[in-house]
Amino acid sequence: MAKERIANIQLVRDGVQPVLKVTVPKGTTLADTVRLQPTLSDLLGKLKGCLPCNSGVPILFQEQEEIENLVKVDLGTMKRM
Repeated sequence: MAKERIANIQLVRDGVQPVLKVTVPKGTTLADTVRLQPTLSDLLGKLKGCLPCNSGVPILFQEQEEIENLVKVDLGTMKRM
């Protein structure tokens, strides 16, 4: 099965200001990452009302680690899902 080539874009609000976090699959080229610019500009414009700039919203680009989910546990019941 081929690995999905999906970029995840999240708004992280855990500090003084929100951060746009962009996670791309391991091995993604810079050219492919740069092609996300129209989508990022659209999101930033909706967040801040200013299309031509990021208006103080930092953007963090991260290459996704290779993660294998083993078990999910419901924290309320402590049972495996």
